[in-house]
Amino acid sequence: MALAITPFQALCGFRPLPEIARFLQLVPELASLIPATVLQTFLSAASSRNFGEQMEKVVLRNVFSAIMTAPELDFKHQLRLLVSRYKGGGAKTTEGETQELVDLVVKLNLQFPDDIGVFCPFLLNYIILKPGEAIFLGAGEPHAYLYGGNWHI
Repeated sequence: MALAITPFQALCGFRPLPEIARFLQLVPELASLIPATVLQTFLSAASSRNFGEQMEKVVLRNVFSAIMTAPELDFKHQLRLLVSRYKGGGAKTTEGETQELVDLVVKLNLQFPDDIGVFCPFLLNYIILKPGEAIFLGAGEPHAYLYGGNWHI
């Protein structure tokens, strides 16, 4: 558990599959990092109610692994395209790429240029805590602290 003492921002836990699927359909730079068969299997799982929890974990793991292990030249090129598009106003804010998400991706790229982790806001929940609020991090749950130096576990 993390308790915010000052304003605090983090990425914590995976977004629901349908949200990730929407980003994969809206953000070509992200989708291009995933092999076609992995992408199609994920999109099918995200839109189907027939997949069990175990299968959902498998398809999520496959997408996350594909992104995080994408060849460096590929992800750097796609990240530069994405940031350029966002800085140029090319985000589809009415369809899901909110201004908050656009701003976060641009900010993360400024802080961590050409880092594959800049793609994580499309996969992980973006959490903003006020002082006194808390989040619980389950065992093995992916997370990243983005802002706020004063928190207590």
